[in-house]
Amino acid sequence: MNTRPPAPILLVDDEPANLLALEAVLQELGEPLVPVSSGEAALRQLRDADFAAILLDVRMPGMDGFETARLIRAQRRSRATPIIFITADPSDVSIEEAYAMGAVDFLGKPLMPAVLKAKVAFFVELHRSKQELQAAEQQAVQDRVFLSAVLEAVEDGIVACGPDGKLTLFNRATREFHGLAFRSLDAEQWAGEYDLYAADGKTPLAKEETPLFRALSGEQVHNTELVIAPKGRKPRSVVASGQPLYDETGHKLGAVVSMHDITSRQEAQSAREAAATEQVRREEAEAAAALIRESEERLRASEERVRLATDAAGLGIWVWDATNNSISWENERVHQLFGMTPANEPATAEQFVTGFVHPDDSESFEQAMMFTATLGMRLQFEGRFVNREDGEVRWMELTGILRPGADGSPRRILGTAADITDRKRAEEELRASEERYRTLFDSMDEGFCVIELMSDESGRVVDFRFLEMNPAFAKHTGLVGAAGKSVKELVPNHEQHWFDTYSRVAATGDAVRFEEYGSALGRWFDVYATRLGGPGSDKVAILFNDISERKRTEENLRQLATELAEIDRRKTEFLATLAHELRNPLAPLTNGLQLLRRAMNNPPAQERAREMMERQLKHLVRLVDDLLDIARISSGKVELKKERVTLKNVLSSAVETSMPLITSAGHTLEVHVPESTLQIVADATRLAQVVSNLLNNAAKYTPHGGHIELTVRREASRVAIAVSDTGVGIATESLPEVFEMFTQVGRNRDRSQGGLGIGLALVRRLVELHGGTVTVESAGNGGGSTFTVRLPLAEAPKERELPILPEGAAEGAPSRRVLVVDDNADAAESLAALLELSGHSTRVANDGDEAVRMAHEFHPDIVFLDIGMPGKDGYEVARELRASPHTREAVLVALTGWGAKDDRARSRKAGFDHHLTKPAGLEAVDELLAHITDPRMSQDPVHSA
Repeated sequence: MNTRPPAPILLVDDEPANLLALEAVLQELGEPLVPVSSGEAALRQLRDADFAAILLDVRMPGMDGFETARLIRAQRRSRATPIIFITADPSDVSIEEAYAMGAVDFLGKPLMPAVLKAKVAFFVELHRSKQELQAAEQQAVQDRVFLSAVLEAVEDGIVACGPDGKLTLFNRATREFHGLAFRSLDAEQWAGEYDLYAADGKTPLAKEETPLFRALSGEQVHNTELVIAPKGRKPRSVVASGQPLYDETGHKLGAVVSMHDITSRQEAQSAREAAATEQVRREEAEAAAALIRESEERLRASEERVRLATDAAGLGIWVWDATNNSISWENERVHQLFGMTPANEPATAEQFVTGFVHPDDSESFEQAMMFTATLGMRLQFEGRFVNREDGEVRWMELTGILRPGADGSPRRILGTAADITDRKRAEEELRASEERYRTLFDSMDEGFCVIELMSDESGRVVDFRFLEMNPAFAKHTGLVGAAGKSVKELVPNHEQHWFDTYSRVAATGDAVRFEEYGSALGRWFDVYATRLGGPGSDKVAILFNDISERKRTEENLRQLATELAEIDRRKTEFLATLAHELRNPLAPLTNGLQLLRRAMNNPPAQERAREMMERQLKHLVRLVDDLLDIARISSGKVELKKERVTLKNVLSSAVETSMPLITSAGHTLEVHVPESTLQIVADATRLAQVVSNLLNNAAKYTPHGGHIELTVRREASRVAIAVSDTGVGIATESLPEVFEMFTQVGRNRDRSQGGLGIGLALVRRLVELHGGTVTVESAGNGGGSTFTVRLPLAEAPKERELPILPEGAAEGAPSRRVLVVDDNADAAESLAALLELSGHSTRVANDGDEAVRMAHEFHPDIVFLDIGMPGKDGYEVARELRASPHTREAVLVALTGWGAKDDRARSRKAGFDHHLTKPAGLEAVDELLAHITDPRMSQDPVHSA
């Protein structure tokens, strides 16, 4: 049967259909679902119940989702309950506001059942785990308090010390034995402070003779008698047993000793000895014929007193006669103890052993009797005996003394028997209780300790001493060997608020549960503290966990949520910017088409329209190129064609590219390049792109008529390329974000000339791919900016090998039959028209089947083939053309928007000879055709434009 606690889920939506949908998805979790239709109803539910999660609709009449969430967070009971906002229109909701109110997630309608169920299941398990952990912690504390109460309740004294010899445990019975409160004393002080004497009650015990010190030294102490004789109090005789304590690794933890009060037993023993003495005196009196009657009456009175004493003490009296090795019973009590009558008492000692002594104890009993009979040692035996009447096994204590016969008469052993079964059971129960307590104490994963508060002269708690702790204590605190030491000895700068909290617990008796950061220990703790003992006690029990890792995880999650929100904000801003930037050239292009259509007989107007459309188309292509570049770099697919290049040539190319923008903005450009030839190993095109981006950036964000400088200087084995401007500058706090994706930090959009906010991110990544760095400096708003690129110089100059062009390339390529295949009819027709203007014969196909059919009829020398067509794509068409004898020798040129290494490898595998990236301009097409002197030639299968 599943006994795990339920984890109810609160569903809040004003639409019944939405509530039914949520219940249908979440009922598979098997948890109670509580649907309500308003924020007011949700708050009423939260007053009386705890929920694993709250699914809250944002748009509700009256009290909306945000107001409901604020009131939920204001209630102590629901302050930490996870809230998942649900809305049909995410664009109308502030994500920052939702997370600021404690939302853990934000879902838009329509909901994906699998996502919703997975998210809610996570919080259900988290809720249930918290409930189970709280129940386990409460049970552990109750068990610990119960076991501590048991130790205080037992009548035997229990005392323990740590490995350093300082006392750590001193239970109530021990305090009553000594009439003293517990103090954490060193071993040298034990005997004198606590008035310990040998069994004779007169000889003071030395430190080495005390049972606890012997146990601490590694000895197993068994039934050692000693006397506790506090000044002005009745002496107590105790029997002490103890042993050293070790952890599972063999490391000594200290020692423990239990002390059983045998004062009453010794008094009974004295009575038994008196009884035995009186028995001897009685027998001697009976043997003396010359005794007068007065003496006989006195003897009878004495016998009566002995019998009364032994009966009162519950002692049986027996006599062993060495003459015939027989045992006789001397009173009724001994018959009761062994379950027999005088008529069937054993005749010999051997019969007694076989008939009454438990087989496991018979050997030790015979040995004890032999020592008494032969050496005169006092008989003191505890063992198990079988009652003849009911067969019950009971513990007996047999004592006796040897009495030599007078004038050669036989020797006898006079003894007593006492039933000690109850005492043995109590001792066994105490040992079992101690073992259970110690096992629980040592096996707890939570840290546990008992502390004693220490106050100053004004009564304020300023320190506390560790009395005992479990093995997990050191793991959670990092403190080793803390027993007997104060916290300020171990952590001198421990914070005062800890002392104040434990002081309130001891003063009021109210247990507390709290989470607190201990800066002195550098850890977070989840703490439960309760007072030990009644009012006035200065001892506090503490159960705690190191939750530093959990706190770090929570902080990381909060930081991650903040970062995700920022990324989402930038993404939203980027998409808006992208839409804006893409619309900008579309309007002029549309107008240009209208102008071309209407100015059929106006060549100057047509030329202006074409120039304008070319500019806007180049701008549009540049936007797409930037997007593709940043995507390739981010995915690791960009390839640099590095070679030894002269830096001056690269910079000239960059300046040439950027000059139209600089000139149109009315800026002056000042270039400082050393006359010496500086060479680097780089992709000249990409590096020129970097410098051109920086120059364009300076031109965009510098007011009309500004000044731009391009400076190159050598720095040891590196070269620094700096672009400075007198533009709008960048705020100091925004400098770290300049190179982030989709960011136009500190830039005034009103003064910019557009852009997606990825130019500087592209610059940084291209520079890093070259093994360099890029930095920015600015004096703030209006103070201009300086971007500096640092790159490693080439190790040694080498002559550059110039490429050898095919013969005749300069004069242009001969006329060819060219088939253009593209599902975009405008793109296919325009490329075919350009090819016809160059003198080539062309055909156009707009799908794969038409392309294969037309190729078999047209027998083209060259096929420009779009890859991404619906139905039969370019790869499939290429394979069919290669398989046909009519088109096997044709040169296949792939047309695609993808130009990564993997894309080119795939086109090569499909049979393509060349690879052009869209949009393929006329220059790229002419260059490709100029290099093709033989239709079978495929020297450059990865050529791209």
